[in-house]
Amino acid sequence: METVSAAGGNIEVMLLQQMGSDPFTPTLERTAQISEVASRIARFVSEARATLDIAIYDFQLRDDAAKIMTNALQERAKNKVVIRIVYDAATELGDDTVSTVSPANLEADRKPPGTESFVRSFSDIAQIKGITGYRVLMHNKYIVRDGNSAEAAVITGSSNYTNDSWGLQENNLLCLRSQLLASRYSKVFTDLLSTGRVVESSIDRDVDIVRVAEVPVTVAFAPEQSPAIVKEIVGAIAAARRRLLVASVVLSSGPILAALSEAIDRGLQLGGIYDGPQMDQVRWQWVAAHVGADKINTWDKISNHLVRKNSLPFDRSKPHQPHNFMHNKLVIADDVVVTGSFNLSNHAMGNAENVLLIRDAVGSQG
Repeated sequence: METVSAAGGNIEVMLLQQMGSDPFTPTLERTAQISEVASRIARFVSEARATLDIAIYDFQLRDDAAKIMTNALQERAKNKVVIRIVYDAATELGDDTVSTVSPANLEADRKPPGTESFVRSFSDIAQIKGITGYRVLMHNKYIVRDGNSAEAAVITGSSNYTNDSWGLQENNLLCLRSQLLASRYSKVFTDLLSTGRVVESSIDRDVDIVRVAEVPVTVAFAPEQSPAIVKEIVGAIAAARRRLLVASVVLSSGPILAALSEAIDRGLQLGGIYDGPQMDQVRWQWVAAHVGADKINTWDKISNHLVRKNSLPFDRSKPHQPHNFMHNKLVIADDVVVTGSFNLSNHAMGNAENVLLIRDAVGSQG
């Protein structure tokens, strides 16, 4: 696991990768990385003095990671910290549920059942609510610590909270210390908790910009700010002149694909990685939906510049099979880093998501 920092240490980044070439065979290095990530998040949790707001799409840990996180949350609850948890309930299937491809899964992360039972194990120490939506997901992955305090901080990024996310998938986690940033996350969290649903907003709000130790950070949340999010990502790609890197589990947004294609045409060298089986399924969906050859041809053109990760395809009939997706959602365009929970997909625009654009010449070198 690689770590980098920016903004005088007020932005810390953990970069995760698959440990061990065979996802079916545990390794000491994988176990160590999972425990290290759990310990780092537990340290973040242990510094809470008043509140912890947790919004995680897939939250089901086991073994030492489960013990570490459980102990940290229980210890804070004993010290009167108010803990609130929301999770995605739209794709939660019971053991006797007919296995079908839910519309909420199209162009989106797949997850096995188990999040609800794991999260509900904290019902004696936390307020818990499952979030539903029509063909959309509560896809966030963040924790807000003491959101109303001058010492407030947020952990966010691409990573779900599972053993596979921390040991088998390419992911990132960011810790940002900023009261203004944390307050934005707290407001969005409270809205989700109060409604219990991902509700499409008719208001197209512009993005917010806060400074984390003088580093400008753009923050936005879907679905309310989805058009602005896509505009910001496309703008960063269009403005790139020196480098353009992409790491994305799926790439299906028409405007983003067009911007990447245009960057190639103007001679900018595109590099990066994507998840092969995930994009194979998206491409199959395009063909089945008769979306037209232009989009498929654009993807084929872009994919020639990227590395394909041949992960294990998701199989709902084998819920305990390892999930080693290339799971990042990352764009680096010159000195701008784009990350968060937002897949570079059409479907992400309807989900509950969060996105950060960090403009920092030093931090982006990591």
